[in-house]
Amino acid sequence: MSAPAATAATDAPRPEHPWVVFDYGEVLSLHHDVRPDLAELIRAPLATFCEAWAAERSAYDRGATDLIYWQAVGDRLGIRVDEPLATRLTALDLSAWSRTRPDAVALLTDLAAHGVPLALLSNAPRSHAQAFRAQPWAAHFRHLLFSGELGIAKPDPEIWNILTTRLDAKPGDCLFLDDRQDNVDSARLAGLQTEHWTDTTTGRAHLTARGLTAGRRAGP
Repeated sequence: MSAPAATAATDAPRPEHPWVVFDYGEVLSLHHDVRPDLAELIRAPLATFCEAWAAERSAYDRGATDLIYWQAVGDRLGIRVDEPLATRLTALDLSAWSRTRPDAVALLTDLAAHGVPLALLSNAPRSHAQAFRAQPWAAHFRHLLFSGELGIAKPDPEIWNILTTRLDAKPGDCLFLDDRQDNVDSARLAGLQTEHWTDTTTGRAHLTARGLTAGRRAGP
């Protein structure tokens, strides 16, 4: 006897591999702290600069322009920031995130060779997003999503709907990897599979256990 039509309509086959969605900062990137250099460039005490830098970062990650961001930082410090200074600050700030971990890039290469669909979801300003898209590692990803271009950032719940819509995927068919626990928790509440990223070696082991890289596959 054939299955009822309603059941057949809901039993769409699951993809062979889930989407693996990477964060960028502290996952793929080798971050180094340039805030002392930024404070020196803007001529502000380091402690007060760091407070201003952090206080305005959420708006920057959600689409504020470089000039607006640095002027907001300057306003908190009582320092005027013009466009040339904002450009120099932006370039220095970007340099903190521009280097990638060789072992993480090797992992991306292995996953892509194994047929795993890759996406990236990162909280990053628009100018940073433009720079990252031009890097060789970006070619491993089928989709690159950056908060500054989306106007919304992790861990805002709506970002997961944007992600799954862009991927044309169900939440449960996405595996999200991030070093921040609040982002991981938000993704899990939205129905995504998740792994809290601590380092590349551990991340690779989790992915290999799931059968997503060459090596031991999940199951007996």
